[in-house]
Amino acid sequence: MKKLIVASITPFDGQDQINEQAVKQLWDRNLAEGADGFFIGGSSGECFLLSERERIHTYELGAQYLDRAEIFAHVGAIRTAEAVTYAKEARALGIQNIAATPPFYFGFSAKEVANYYYDIASAAGAPVLYYNIPSSTHRELDPANPEIRELLKSGAIGAVKHTNLNLYQMERIRNVNPQIKCYGGFENCMVAFLAFGCDGFIGSNFNFMLPQYRKVMELYLDRQDDEARRLQAECNNILDVVLKNGLCASLKYIAGKQGIDAGNVRRPMLPLNEAQKAEIDVALAEHLEIQ
Repeated sequence: MKKLIVASITPFDGQDQINEQAVKQLWDRNLAEGADGFFIGGSSGECFLLSERERIHTYELGAQYLDRAEIFAHVGAIRTAEAVTYAKEARALGIQNIAATPPFYFGFSAKEVANYYYDIASAAGAPVLYYNIPSSTHRELDPANPEIRELLKSGAIGAVKHTNLNLYQMERIRNVNPQIKCYGGFENCMVAFLAFGCDGFIGSNFNFMLPQYRKVMELYLDRQDDEARRLQAECNNILDVVLKNGLCASLKYIAGKQGIDAGNVRRPMLPLNEAQKAEIDVALAEHLEIQ
């Protein structure tokens, strides 16, 4: 089997503080469902809406699960010094896997991006997972660029979270350095990522739909391709509605339906309105059995 890592949400309480009880309740349930680990402080965790102290606190919570799960700490930031601080804090807590989005907004050069990853890897004393999510960072990971090619060959990058539908790009990354692990970041294309030989998945929707996606993977690896595609389509029917209405807000609403009080999203994101909730309710009722 390939690894299934939950890209965790960050539950908040009524005072907009991290709800530790809900975090642990969700993680315990995910482990019981077969999760191999947790990707903490990523996009579905509302990473850039958390304070520095809150981001470090999520690593502290994750460190409590190191004996039961593989933990990835996302440390990405625009400022290298900030990302380095997070990486050092996570490593001091015993977390081995450090992940980072590339810096964004300022249109950094490929050399500047490469140096950002070299600095994080040096501070962490370990290779970094390159969180490739161009839909949010507006930066493509270009394996043909000389600076990026050298970065991929250097050992500073040990893995890629490929949240990108360009599977050719994933193959080209592996072609530059076959030792780099590639995790699919779009579980809506799980079957296709598996066909391209990914090492596993880091998925947001594993927060509430892990058993279904695990079954998709099991079916495909058992060479039951048609059934895997059929179940993939069922999962995607739900995912279409989730993405339409806002990923983070939808994940938190669904967590509440499953008995985990995840609270609301951080502004400027907005919680679901009643019409959006009703649309999600219909999709779940038709395609997923909520206990």
